[in-house]
Amino acid sequence: MCIDMGDDGKYHVSSEGTVVFHREHGTPLTLTDVKYVPGLKKNLVSVAMLEDKGYDVVFSKGKAFLRHIATSQFKRIGIRVKNLYKLEIDDCAALSSKAELVQSQDISEFWHRRLGHLHHVVLKIMQQISTRLPKGKLEQVDTCKGCTLDKYAKSSFHDRDSRAEVILQRVHTDVCGPFSTASATKQRYYVIFNDDFSWKCWIYFMQKKDQTFSNFCEFKALVEKESGKKIMALRSDDGGEYVSQEFKDFCTVEGIKWELMEPHNPQQNGVA
Repeated sequence: MCIDMGDDGKYHVSSEGTVVFHREHGTPLTLTDVKYVPGLKKNLVSVAMLEDKGYDVVFSKGKAFLRHIATSQFKRIGIRVKNLYKLEIDDCAALSSKAELVQSQDISEFWHRRLGHLHHVVLKIMQQISTRLPKGKLEQVDTCKGCTLDKYAKSSFHDRDSRAEVILQRVHTDVCGPFSTASATKQRYYVIFNDDFSWKCWIYFMQKKDQTFSNFCEFKALVEKESGKKIMALRSDDGGEYVSQEFKDFCTVEGIKWELMEPHNPQQNGVA
C-alpha cells in the first residue's frame, strides 16, 4: 500500500495499527487504522477518517476540536502552528514509537512467511542461534491465514457405488493436449486408457486429436486379444474427444456402453 501526497510523491506503508496518546491534560486520545510510513517527516491525521468514524472536526481561533456526533462531547485535540494544526500530545515521538512496535509485529509475520510459515517458537530459537534475523521479539501477534487454510481438511469423495468385477468391464479414458512444444516425433497429444478392475494403464501419443478413435480401436484389439475378454463399457468426460458418429456407431455394433461424466471429474479416470 502507498500514500499519495500533494506533490505526487508516493510513500510505502510498512505497517498499520492502533495508537493511544496519553496526554497530561485530558483523557487519552486513541487513533485507529494508523499507518506507519517511514518516508514521511510529519505525522498526519486524516480529517476525513475522523468524520467517517462519527466525529465532527471544528477549527476555530487557532484551536482544533473533536466532537462526537452521538454524544455531543467536545475535546480539544490540537493548536495551530503557522499553517498547520498540531496535535496536543505530551510526546510527539509517541506516534513513531507505537508505530515502530506495530512495524516489529509486521516484521515478525514477514519472517514467519519468509521461512516457509515456520512456527514462531522455532523462529525465536533461530533468532538466538543465527546472526541474520532482526533483533527484538518475533512473536505471533495474529492468526496466520495461510497456516489456517493449510490445516483445513478437504472432505473425501464418496465411495463409488459401482466397481468393475472383471477385467475390461469398464475402461476409463481421457485426452491430454495440445502441448505447446511437440515431441521429437511431432506428437502434441496423448490418450490414456485405464482399466477399472486392474488399474492398468495404456497410453498412446498422437499428432492430432482426431486420432483418438483409431487409437481406441488399436487398444481394443490389443487388450481383448490378450485377455480373452470384451470391453463392456467406456467412460469419458464430455470433453469432445468422442463426438463423431463413426465412433457412436462403432460402440453400438461392438456392444460397448458409452458412459459420459462431467469434465474434470476425478471419477472419470477411476481415481476416486
